[in-house]
Amino acid sequence: MIKHLVLFSFCLIIISPLKSQELVQPVNETKNYNWGVETELLAWRIGKFPKSFYLGGWYGQNQFKYSLATGYFDLVPNHLPDSFTNYKTFILNLKCDYFFNEEYKNFWIGPSLFFEKANMISEENYKSNLSYFAVGFSTGFLFLIKKLVYIGPSLQIHFPLGKHKYVISPDRFYYVPWSFEPGLRLGVKF
Repeated sequence: MIKHLVLFSFCLIIISPLKSQELVQPVNETKNYNWGVETELLAWRIGKFPKSFYLGGWYGQNQFKYSLATGYFDLVPNHLPDSFTNYKTFILNLKCDYFFNEEYKNFWIGPSLFFEKANMISEENYKSNLSYFAVGFSTGFLFLIKKLVYIGPSLQIHFPLGKHKYVISPDRFYYVPWSFEPGLRLGVKF
């Protein structure tokens, strides 16, 4: 786990000095900071309502937005992995987004660190408990409405760290694949 946190910290250090004028700021210039809450609207479609949720909070300063989101999903049947009848998962997603606009709107990019803890039951009635980390990258575009509410499309790609198995039966399994996920962020900026 420590090596994963070091890797994520390294990504943040690499992306932080994207704008050289932010490295040295005049004394009389005030820093632009905000905070807010957000959700990923497309994430809600995969879980049974009202047991499932996905919510996050964020803090932004100088065009960087640091966020932590958490979710719990009891997956609906059409989103279950092949050969599984039940899939419950808890996730944490730590992200650092860089905005090319000082008001935290329009185009953004950034790295992410993802954790998932899943409990699954296969069609052959085998139970699996799976915990893993994944590193990724996300990008998107946010439309700011009245400088308070925002909405916008996003894309995320995550690669699991290590080889972790979904067990279907003692002789059948498959490894956790990389993921490419579209999204639709909705949030409030304070």
